[in-house]
Amino acid sequence: MQWLSVCSLLVLLSVSARSQAQNQICTIFTEAKEDGFKSLILVGLSQNLPDSTLGDLVPLIAEALAMGVKCCSDAPPEDCERDVADLFQSAVCSSETLVEKNHLKMCCEKTVAERTHCFVDHKAKIPRDLSIKAELPAADQCEDFKKDHKAFVGRFIFKFSKSHPMLPPHVILAIAKGYGGVLTTCCGEAEAQTCFDTKKATFQHAVSKRVVELKSLCIVHKKYGDRVVKAKKLIQYSQKMPQASFQEMGGMVDKIVATVAPCCSGDMVTCMKERKALVDEVCADESVLSRAAGLSACCKEDAVHRGSCVEAMKPDAKPDGLSEHYDVHADIAAVCQTFTKTPDVAMGKLVYEISVRHPESSQQVILRFAKVAEQALLQCCDKEDHADCVKTSLAGSEVDQKITDEIDYFKKMCAVENAMSDDSFEKSMMVYYTRIMPQASFEQLHMVSETVHDVLHACCKDEPGHFVLPCAEEKLTDAIDATCDDYDPSSINPHIAHCCNQSYSTRRPCILAIQPDTEFMPPKLEASSFHMGPELCTKDSKELLLSGKKLLYGVVRHKTTITEDHLKTISTKYHSMKEKCCAAEDQAACFTEEVNTHRSTLITCSNPFISIVEKITQSTILP
Repeated sequence: MQWLSVCSLLVLLSVSARSQAQNQICTIFTEAKEDGFKSLILVGLSQNLPDSTLGDLVPLIAEALAMGVKCCSDAPPEDCERDVADLFQSAVCSSETLVEKNHLKMCCEKTVAERTHCFVDHKAKIPRDLSIKAELPAADQCEDFKKDHKAFVGRFIFKFSKSHPMLPPHVILAIAKGYGGVLTTCCGEAEAQTCFDTKKATFQHAVSKRVVELKSLCIVHKKYGDRVVKAKKLIQYSQKMPQASFQEMGGMVDKIVATVAPCCSGDMVTCMKERKALVDEVCADESVLSRAAGLSACCKEDAVHRGSCVEAMKPDAKPDGLSEHYDVHADIAAVCQTFTKTPDVAMGKLVYEISVRHPESSQQVILRFAKVAEQALLQCCDKEDHADCVKTSLAGSEVDQKITDEIDYFKKMCAVENAMSDDSFEKSMMVYYTRIMPQASFEQLHMVSETVHDVLHACCKDEPGHFVLPCAEEKLTDAIDATCDDYDPSSINPHIAHCCNQSYSTRRPCILAIQPDTEFMPPKLEASSFHMGPELCTKDSKELLLSGKKLLYGVVRHKTTITEDHLKTISTKYHSMKEKCCAAEDQAACFTEEVNTHRSTLITCSNPFISIVEKITQSTILP
């Protein structure tokens, strides 16, 4: 059984891109060091054996550590060089207890060739829980943390890995490091609980963001394939490392894209092997490192955390002499020549040249321009007057102006979000999205309105100025990707289905263009359904917001063209009634009297479910 724990690690982090015939265990033991080695083993075991307890895994981790030492000795055992996937699966299947406990009998009965796919499929079907639950108050967590820091972090890694079986190990360990940082800071303060509540919310938001990013990338790859993923990554890393040449960036991006399919499928052997080879190769290129300050700093991190550092790094300074704008017309002859022979290379170069100059742009704006430019080149490059033809085709589509327009749009959105209370803004989003897709369930629209609010709140605060665009549009696009993937768009309405089937970069503009659905036939509403009572006086702010959104959903769903003035009138009347009755000695009697008095008015206003907690602020700018 000692090989089970070692191989579970290597199934998730195969550190060599070279031949299998080498001592991989010693390599990672040396690079990750003892604590990192044990943490990676814990991730691998927890993800692959989710029904095992931490107590079941502790002895295996100890055995793996001992084996790591043996593999780094002068006479390492032969098994140090065996195929790690086969070795791991054989070890699991040789344990009747593990097989039964983790429901792997069907996989273990398959041939070696089929067994790997079965293990990958099994892991992909493990239920996941994206929340981070703090089971103990801050004081108790701090006591445990101070008593044994490593054991505390180990328990966190175990629980988080079990509930996130498809997350790459380096991501989980970065999250665990962040959670440890929260406790290190807060446990030294007098008001530990207050500190913890504040920092935990920020931390959980960052975790959710990372999980959503990874999920979205997999969704994009599944729907649009390598070409769109490659374009996204080319933009992302060209913006981060403008000092790197197009050729250098192209080679790097090809390797990044090669990791996406195996990582998204759960084939972590190939996934992590490719990732490690990529980071090793990039960090060994002194020419690139000497020009890319952010990358150089990340390459100094340990083997466990380098990848996460690279993904999170901020854009480097632009190279000296780089023009402010890229003029495709200035070199159109060479562009057309390349496009005629190798269209993808020409488009890649175009995207690269724009990206290195515009770190303030979102990927989607650049891709939308590239889509228009590609059509222009297809139409014009075979013509004698190709230069004039391209100018005519791209008239009104200048990328610099498109970027400026989108930045201005999101700055206005930030101003609106800043001027409104959080609850009012979230409710306005509920109104907007219910208008255009009233067929969606409340749960779906609640999630959408909450996500839009969270995205703008975070991006307007954390990315002031022009960097709000890549922050906000990327996150909103991720949300659209998830919505289109999680639900059958055709079950919502034809307009949403149409937008979900548009090209990747045009999904959000497509949804923005949807008008209120006037053909929706809402279910009949009865007056008996209209209910307000003393419970509204005792609910906390979150419950009141949820109640308000539910009833707003009913109002707008019943009449998607209801005016903002009408909503505000209803809101004002209800707010007055709530204030009056919550202050009354007999709250129940007051609500009954007021409801009976205003029932006909409220029903006439479109819906008996009218319980708007705060006045809705009118907004003509909606995301």
